[in-house]
Amino acid sequence: MDLQLRNRVALVSGSTAGIGYAIAQTLAAEGARVIVSGRTPSAVEAAVERLRAETGGTVVGHAGDLSRSDVAQDLVRRHAGIEI
Repeated sequence: MDLQLRNRVALVSGSTAGIGYAIAQTLAAEGARVIVSGRTPSAVEAAVERLRAETGGTVVGHAGDLSRSDVAQDLVRRHAGIEI
């Protein structure tokens, strides 16, 4: 299936497991550059490595509680407009 997502950037919050992980996996497989987000740094790192291995896609991670504005702002500063 071609969802025409190649080189688009997708942020998937809560994507270290379950439905969020499956969404991130599908997006990465379709060629989107994916930002994995979750609260636990070790879970984020593990999900990033697994997604890279499974999809061959470009995947980066950002750990933190996105309900906190400082964490959300940090995510945007780090990943908005960067080449991931």
